Amino acid sequence: MTTEPFSRGARTPLQNWIGIPLFSVALLIPCFWQSRIQSADLSSHIYNAWLASQIHQGKAPGLWISSQSNNVLFDLMLEQLFARLGPDLAQRFAVSISVLVFGWGALLFIFRIGGRNWWFAAPCVTMLSYGFVFHMGFFNFYLSLGLCLWYLAITWGSTRRWQVQVALAPLLLLAWIAHPFPVVWAVGTTAYVTVVNRIQPARRPLLLIFGLAALVAVRYCLTQRYVHSWSFEQATFITGANQLMLFGWKYLLPFAALLMIWASLFRTLLKRHGLLRLVSIGPFQLWLLNAVAVLLIPDRVMFPQYALPFGYIATRLSLGAALLLCAILAPAPTPRLARALLISVAIFFFGLLYTDNRELNQLEDRLDVALDRLPPGQRVINSLQDQSLRSLCFQHDLDRACLGRCFSYANYEASSRQFRIRARPGNGIVLDDYADIDAVARGTYIARPRDLPVYFVYLCGLDSRDVCSSPLKVGEASGKPN
Repeated sequence: MTTEPFSRGARTPLQNWIGIPLFSVALLIPCFWQSRIQSADLSSHIYNAWLASQIHQGKAPGLWISSQSNNVLFDLMLEQLFARLGPDLAQRFAVSISVLVFGWGALLFIFRIGGRNWWFAAPCVTMLSYGFVFHMGFFNFYLSLGLCLWYLAITWGSTRRWQVQVALAPLLLLAWIAHPFPVVWAVGTTAYVTVVNRIQPARRPLLLIFGLAALVAVRYCLTQRYVHSWSFEQATFITGANQLMLFGWKYLLPFAALLMIWASLFRTLLKRHGLLRLVSIGPFQLWLLNAVAVLLIPDRVMFPQYALPFGYIATRLSLGAALLLCAILAPAPTPRLARALLISVAIFFFGLLYTDNRELNQLEDRLDVALDRLPPGQRVINSLQDQSLRSLCFQHDLDRACLGRCFSYANYEASSRQFRIRARPGNGIVLDDYADIDAVARGTYIARPRDLPVYFVYLCGLDSRDVCSSPLKVGEASGKPN
């Protein structure tokens, strides 16, 4: 797609060769700076990689591995690394590969559209690489999006578009194995690029209107056909800066600062080119369509083949919106003050992140101690204290803590029918009905004779920083014991 009126910044080969290793090292630091990588679903992924090894060895009766074409690439990589390197290095290597694929794909995507503005793009991409999607542990989606960004970066503006697209089709196939949603996003983006390049700039607003109408139609189909949920809160996700809102309101400062910098750069572009000309530019139209999709598409949709909704749709789309917005803003002049502010925001963001990750690792240390006191091979559950990301991390940390010592009885993957590991009723290792999993999370699950023995672990002590355990009795709820 043409990038007019954007200009491309020039850099010497030496500057590029220096930037490549520096950016790669910066990207990987959070993968190695503490005893564990704290990312909610990562604990579940590594636990199920261990379960897969138990299934292969015939040590997990009642569990089996399904054959499916998507939502499995990260799990397959993690399982292979687990068998060769053990759980800790498997997590670090699998996540590091995913971060490099995503981070470099995002950077090249921005460079391809807006030019090589390292001072702007590198801090933004580094923060977005460790945003909400990363900390939720959506690594199949994350890896798929990274692969799709590589595809778009290579094919964007190519003089041999069709030949390049055909040659790179295996990259999209690999992305599909990771997760289908980013592939749909990339294919839609590619189709829009193809059409917009074949029409006159004066007619492009009409194409934008057609795209907006298509999104309205998609929303109508989803809301009429499937059980769903939608919220006005999705309007706050349209820029993608929400990716920085992680463990509480203290992240409001980097969120607001990043928005302020983006708004300043957008104002510069607006003064230089005018709104009408910006609207006729393909990248701006794509961001606007992505932003409208974030607003309109339901955040959760219940597809009949699964036992739980496909969720966090708006949040996932907001990551794409953030990258498109960065691509639009990259050509804007970045004065020294803006550079200093961006770097300061990134340093402050990762400082907060380091502190919160350290606290979560200390909590997981105490969880390890509590599980060590239990007899080996027991079923263990815990519940969400609230709906925050911190509470979700603690809930899933039980999965990782159970590696080799117990069974996370309420792990959600098997019952969701969205992942490889599946469970037969009465297997004794994991609950097979997602309604039971949800009840455990809410603290309303009632222990039944088939569940015993089962232990409940929970936060205790005056400041709720300790971890205690208690055996549940028949008829007892899975909430915090008296």
